[in-house]
Amino acid sequence: MKPIRTIVLGALMFLLLAACQQETKNVPELEEKEEKEIQSEELEEENPIKGTTIKAKQIESYPISLYDQFSFDLDRDGEDEQIEMYVNAGQDEKGEYIWDDGHNWLFVVKDGNKTYPLFDGWVQLGKLSFWVLESGETPMIILLKTGTAEFTLQTFTYNEEESGFIQETQFNPENVNFWYNSK
Repeated sequence: MKPIRTIVLGALMFLLLAACQQETKNVPELEEKEEKEIQSEELEEENPIKGTTIKAKQIESYPISLYDQFSFDLDRDGEDEQIEMYVNAGQDEKGEYIWDDGHNWLFVVKDGNKTYPLFDGWVQLGKLSFWVLESGETPMIILLKTGTAEFTLQTFTYNEEESGFIQETQFNPENVNFWYNSK
C-alpha cells in the first residue's frame, strides 16, 4: 500500500510543480495584456464619441405602413423633429396589422429636409419598439429590437459636432432564445 501512496503523492507533487512553472511563464503575458487594456482605456478617454455616427441620407423607399410616430426636439434647436417607424406589413379593414414571419422595418428621424435612418432592416419573428426620454438634459431615443432569438437595446443621441446621431448598443446577448414575455 505504501508504494501506491508514494506514487500518488509523487504524481501530485509533479503536477503542482508543473502548474507553478506554467503560471510563472504566463506572468509576462498577463502584464502585457494589462498594459494593452490600460492603453485601450486611455484611447477611449481621449475619444469622447463612442458608438457609430448615423448621418442624414436620402431614403429611396419607405415600407407601406407608418407604424408609430412622435415629435420631439432631439437636437435642442427649438424645433421638434419627427420620429417615425415604418413596417412593411399591410393592414386589414379594421386597421389591424397582417403579420408574417418577418418584415422590413424603417426607423427614422426627420429634421426639416434631413432624414436620419436609425434602423433599416429585416426583423424575423419580432418587432421594434422605441422610447423618447431625457437623461439629465440630453434627449435620447431608446430602440428595442426583439424576436425569438434576438434582444437588442440601442440608444441614439444627437451630436451637433458630428452632425448626426450617435448609436450605441447597450445590450445584445449572444445565443438568446426566448421562451416567454409578458403582455
